[in-house]
Amino acid sequence: MEIRELKAKDVKTLAKMLGKLKPETLDNLTALLNKEKADPMKVSLSLFHVIATDLTDDIYAWLADLVGKKPEEFDEMPANTPAKIIKKLVKRGDFGDFFGSVSQQAKKPPASPDSTT
Repeated sequence: MEIRELKAKDVKTLAKMLGKLKPETLDNLTALLNKEKADPMKVSLSLFHVIATDLTDDIYAWLADLVGKKPEEFDEMPANTPAKIIKKLVKRGDFGDFFGSVSQQAKKPPASPDSTT
């Protein structure tokens, strides 16, 4: 299964999703991913917990996009596909840095319309 490289659009997608999370959940995920040797199983289970509780449709659509599928096509893939995708992203080594930049964006308060004028 080919997983595309993370792109700038993924920062926006994940920042929107992570912005929906409670700050303590976000901090826990960030700490887990920023470990020098993140355990892919722990990362997968933690992300699955988030998927199951708060972000099911959002994460599902993003994972489908990472492998070039529509959510309907992703439905027909093996049940372990989401875990495999997360494990591969973590093993690549750039996912922790990417997740860190996304979490920083998610924590920023939205700019007020007055601040741009």
